[in-house]
Amino acid sequence: MSMYTNKTPGNESRKTVSKKKQQNLDRVANTNSRPNSRAGSRVGSRANSDNEESDNDHDNIDDFDDDDDNSNRNHSELTWESQLKDTIEELYEKRSSTREAALKKLVDLTSQYFTADVLDSQRDDLMDLLKKSIKKGGPRECVLAAEAISLVFITIGEDDEKMFTDLAPLLKYTITNHESTEVKAACTYALGTACFISSTPQPSHLPTYELLNFFADIAVSSGASANASQNGETLAAALESFSVLYAGVFSRLGPKPITMQARRIFNQMIPAAKTLLEHPTVEVRVAAGETIAVMLEILDNYQRQRDDGDISDEEESETYNDDDPEDLEEVTGDFRYDDLDGLVAALGSLSTDSSRHRSKKERSAGRSAFRDILKSVEEQERPTESLKLRDYDVDFDGWVEILQLHYLRDRLTSGLQTHFVHNTMIHTILPSTAILYSPTQATSGTFTSGSRLAAAAISQSGSKAGSRAGSRPSSSLGIYADAEDAKAEQLDKVDRKYLNAEMAKMRQVQRKKDRSHNKYDD
Repeated sequence: MSMYTNKTPGNESRKTVSKKKQQNLDRVANTNSRPNSRAGSRVGSRANSDNEESDNDHDNIDDFDDDDDNSNRNHSELTWESQLKDTIEELYEKRSSTREAALKKLVDLTSQYFTADVLDSQRDDLMDLLKKSIKKGGPRECVLAAEAISLVFITIGEDDEKMFTDLAPLLKYTITNHESTEVKAACTYALGTACFISSTPQPSHLPTYELLNFFADIAVSSGASANASQNGETLAAALESFSVLYAGVFSRLGPKPITMQARRIFNQMIPAAKTLLEHPTVEVRVAAGETIAVMLEILDNYQRQRDDGDISDEEESETYNDDDPEDLEEVTGDFRYDDLDGLVAALGSLSTDSSRHRSKKERSAGRSAFRDILKSVEEQERPTESLKLRDYDVDFDGWVEILQLHYLRDRLTSGLQTHFVHNTMIHTILPSTAILYSPTQATSGTFTSGSRLAAAAISQSGSKAGSRAGSRPSSSLGIYADAEDAKAEQLDKVDRKYLNAEMAKMRQVQRKKDRSHNKYDD
């Protein structure tokens, strides 16, 4: 017999519904009457904001949020350091794709941040890993490793000639023997950067002199010496690297041993550079034109010094090739380039290039570049370039400075401003950038080796004798030179940097005045 026999199904159903409704109503009533319920607390925190206790609680939450923001900022500042260390560890992995990803991350981090502290602590291990990637990695891994090498030298390579001499043979071999032209070009830039940053900028420095000839041979042979005949990537890299080294070594001519070498290399390089002005690749044509322009700028400046009596005959009494009278005659006495008219005609044609077999963008880029090159070669008018860096318009004057700027900019890419502010080595190469330095930004995470602190302290006062490579002649200081020398000896490092920035501003104003006077004189 069913247990439900005496129950009315309909009535039972109605009673059940009624109980559920009542329970729901009671639950709602109880919820509204309990101030400490979850729903009530969520609403009450806003509705009762005029309550003093609630206000204090709210203030405490805001204070907590501020602390959280500060903590996040500090965490983000530390994050790149931990990421960089982890990235270097990943270079030990056997899987090539993992190493490639790590190298890409390494390039990004060393470009976007000033990573000197971390890189310096792992210098030897890191360079061994990068060399291993060059030796055994695939083309993509080799390219990324070469880019990383350039950035490592820009960050911590100053005056570290051992790091350069250990690396140079491998890079030279790779440039000559690797099948990939992209790898050849990347290693050429890495080799040029390593020498430019780390080596003593003197013509008597054998590794630098040999490297100048190595790059010159690639240009003279149209790439054949690197097994890349007529290849645009390799030729452009060799020409740009040659130019920045030539500018670094020879920009302050004077005593005959220096001048003779500069003219001897000029005589070797000028025919090849003129030939490469006709290369089908616009990057090669522009690089060849800039190579010619920087060599002529340096040698013309030497000739003006000689004409003005700043270089005496006694200083020019030394010779190198007494056994070769013809060679001696070519590199002594007044400097005059015999085929200047032919060169001007070729540059003039490129500055108005309207060849239809070249794209409109390519023609435009070529014309713009060659207009500046033509002015400097034909009229000896030094080009100027201005960059908006932070709150300043920083001027770069002459091909020596401009080519050094371009070379560093192409390696640093989007990290240019970060390094131009924090990396004091760059201030010694390009003194104008010292204006960007701010003592308040020298935080505990900033690399502080002795040579780098010294470079920061003298970055502008040292520009009386030119940049690290002598790119700025002494006359650029003008009336401020004596005052700067007198004050610099009495100031501490921070004050010197402030003074340097102020003097850089004054020099920019003076240069603009000088240029305007020269135009009126003409």
